[in-house]
Amino acid sequence: MNTIAIMQPYFFPYIGYFQLMHKSDVWIIFDNVQFIDKGWINRNRILHPAIEKEWQYITVPLSKRTQFSKICDIKIKNSENWKNNIFGKLSFYKKKAPHYNETINFLRECFSVEHDNLSFFLTHSLKMTAQLLDIDSEIQVQSHLGIPKKDAIHPGQWALNISKELNAKEYVNPLGGAEIFQPDEFTKSKIKLSFLEPDIDNYKQANRSFVPGLSIIDVMMWNDIDEIKEFVKKGNLIKAN
Repeated sequence: MNTIAIMQPYFFPYIGYFQLMHKSDVWIIFDNVQFIDKGWINRNRILHPAIEKEWQYITVPLSKRTQFSKICDIKIKNSENWKNNIFGKLSFYKKKAPHYNETINFLRECFSVEHDNLSFFLTHSLKMTAQLLDIDSEIQVQSHLGIPKKDAIHPGQWALNISKELNAKEYVNPLGGAEIFQPDEFTKSKIKLSFLEPDIDNYKQANRSFVPGLSIIDVMMWNDIDEIKEFVKKGNLIKAN
């Protein structure tokens, strides 16, 4: 095993997520950890019809959970008509985005999975998106790996412990999270530590100012798949040790 990256499962994340995935040989979905509200696990952003508001959320509703519920244990509240609600919000793109039809067809395929476990659904969607974009990372789910839990003195040690268990030669993390790591710990374990600085291109979103950081869904609406495949190859790796 060579390079691994570890991230929580996000709901159709922004393109930087897939740039990191593209840089890894093995992608670990970090789902055996506490779910945090108001993050990107069950929601993301698309354009808002009102230009002045810029963006709006699309959300997967969740069943009741405790403050300490883990991502892998959370259920989707399928009693709500959330899929049609999302398609309703996406209808804004219909008359403007050149790739609306193929994007909607792709989402319908992702949404066709009949499962109420949030981690299962997100893993399915991420695998399908990776396949669409020719990202050949091996996607594994942390809660299925049976890796023994070890106490972590600081957050960066979670990645180190998993990397050691999987005999990784290199671990890659988003540059924005660099401060939680202690590079000397990786050096002692003979594991390279690198950080990815995303390289995100602006693209045309009809006749409005570009709104960055939106869901990959927005990228797919405005760009053909070959263009997006080139987008995900970008990003600069910075060596930490």
